[in-house]
Amino acid sequence: MNLTHFFVCLSCSAALLPADETSAPPQCDAVAIRAMAGTFAVDFRFHETYSLSPDYKIRAKAYEEHATEVVKVVEDTPTRITLQHLLVVNDGDKPQVIKHWSQVWTWGDPFVLDYCGQEDDHRWNIVQADAASMSGTWTQLVTNVDDSPRYESRGFWIHENGVSTWTSQATRRPLPRREYSKRDDYDYLLVTNRHVITPTGWVHYQDNHKVVDRGDERKVLCHEAGLNQYTRVESPATAIAESWWQEKGNFWNAMRNVWLQEMNKPGKSFAYHTVVEGHTLSEKFREWEKQPESTDAAAHDLMSFLSRQP
Repeated sequence: MNLTHFFVCLSCSAALLPADETSAPPQCDAVAIRAMAGTFAVDFRFHETYSLSPDYKIRAKAYEEHATEVVKVVEDTPTRITLQHLLVVNDGDKPQVIKHWSQVWTWGDPFVLDYCGQEDDHRWNIVQADAASMSGTWTQLVTNVDDSPRYESRGFWIHENGVSTWTSQATRRPLPRREYSKRDDYDYLLVTNRHVITPTGWVHYQDNHKVVDRGDERKVLCHEAGLNQYTRVESPATAIAESWWQEKGNFWNAMRNVWLQEMNKPGKSFAYHTVVEGHTLSEKFREWEKQPESTDAAAHDLMSFLSRQP
């Protein structure tokens, strides 16, 4: 934790109650969000802890991965801060940048996406909050590598005793990438997220329930604990990721804004399709990314993959 963040936390430690929805976000909230930017050694660990269904046996082996990740602040306004994660991996002798997930933090957001799809149905209900529910809250939208939505949740930042913590409401999300192609025995995760700023970086804790929701059957298979630890490091990855973003950043900022414009319109639901007229969305993004100057044309073409129920 840097000294700026520490002293801002102390100054906010008494202000634990939600702010009025018409007020600006507390400075300490924005400082905590920006504190998640930097270059990190990341340890990902997910472990099923106990069964909640009589016929389910938990998987004893934890899922673990390690990575070097650069997190950049790519949008910073009074009511929205966006953090872009960039993985830097070794491809033979040459390092390669992989655009990873992003976090879009919005203050007093009136809308939240609630996942309601199954299998290849990428669909979310658009839930509109009343003023009392919005008051003092930040939503966190987490996106996939192409900036399509993954999940969104609402929560409060609390700053107490020099520690900043954001805790979300429970939110539904699709099967994680680590299990999407390997399992079909549950339909979505119901998750409470917690982000904690630490002296050496930050921690993302996930309190997960694996839910079966099929016709008349609805049950929870098990609980899973996720602990992703981000430890700040000095690495050549920083310069590599910065150079990559200088080349690609304008394109991806434009694409993210197209997604956000559609997701943040009032309506009943939002969806996207992975295949349109024989072309996959991932194929089109590879094509668009090769011509980053043609953002208007790419934005126009992306609309054909999106749909919504007004």
